[in-house]
Amino acid sequence: MRISAKIDYACRALLELSLHWPNHAPLQINTIAQNRQIPHKFLTQILIHLKQLGYVRSMRGKSGGYLLVRAPRNINLREVVQSFSDTGNDYDTKQKNKTDTFTSIWQEIEEETFKAMQSMTFEEIIKRESALHNVAMFAI
Repeated sequence: MRISAKIDYACRALLELSLHWPNHAPLQINTIAQNRQIPHKFLTQILIHLKQLGYVRSMRGKSGGYLLVRAPRNINLREVVQSFSDTGNDYDTKQKNKTDTFTSIWQEIEEETFKAMQSMTFEEIIKRESALHNVAMFAI
């Protein structure tokens, strides 16, 4: 499995929007791009795709921007990665010999990686981000 720049940028954008949750004021593209070091032209495409997938909604106007549609606890890393994967797998096991030892090893490793991603929500990623930056979080 390969993590493309598109996947990385989509995850970074979702993290920024998750940190903003449940604020009802939308985040502008420039703010997301600057805070997460995402090139503006890629971010625009990524946000359009995230909107089509139902992760975000957009608001027009001078104070417009993007908001999450779902709570961060309801978005897992696996579904985001799979939504932005072009092929699903970089290693095409269908074209390889099924009795090849490494074919089964690569499949096992990929399955374990996807299991780990399935249990990783953006709520957990927020906690890791906060711990990394020693930011105290308070819930009311």
